[in-house]
Amino acid sequence: MQQIISDTDYTPFYYGTDTGRYEQDFCIQKDGSVVPIEVKAEGNVTSKSLKAYCDKFHPKLAIRLSALPYIEQDTMVNIPLYAVHNI
Repeated sequence: MQQIISDTDYTPFYYGTDTGRYEQDFCIQKDGSVVPIEVKAEGNVTSKSLKAYCDKFHPKLAIRLSALPYIEQDTMVNIPLYAVHNI
């Protein structure tokens, strides 16, 4: 997945807490804002790390990549894994 994201116009970064309890799979800078990205390969798309990041930093946009179809939920967008190049 990192190679696929690296093939976009974005440079992927990593975010983790000092305790290692929460981490974001990737963060990118888009339109002057930091966008957290969580990758879920299975049917369970619950993410405590993405929620914790959003609660702490209040990003304008958060992205989840998963097997689910495209879904917009408030400031979170689910993008199907096959469409990662559309970020």
